[in-house]
Amino acid sequence: MNEMLESLKAVSDGTRFRLLMLLREGEACVCELMGVFEMAQSKLSHHLIVLRNAGFLIDTKRGKWNYYRLGSLTGRNRRILKIMTSEFGDDSVTRQDRLKLQKVRKAMNICCER
Repeated sequence: MNEMLESLKAVSDGTRFRLLMLLREGEACVCELMGVFEMAQSKLSHHLIVLRNAGFLIDTKRGKWNYYRLGSLTGRNRRILKIMTSEFGDDSVTRQDRLKLQKVRKAMNICCER
């Protein structure tokens, strides 16, 4: 039961919910996510670490930046993400976040090694 509660707490925050919906599309650098969420690196990193600790994300370090993506999800986290995606996978906020990430990537390709 504790693992389920940890997973639910992780996705119950609006920013973390949006991060997870965005990262199911693929990997993103913290600097790109800072541009999408217009948030300081320290605050954004806190949200990403909560999702990582709950088993949703994995990160890799390249140079001075961390890149986050979905990890190998447990059955529980896979079911949670499936519900999130079926309900909000194409909602207006999710679409806006995807579009903003595309714009940020176009404008910021100097900091990320893609």
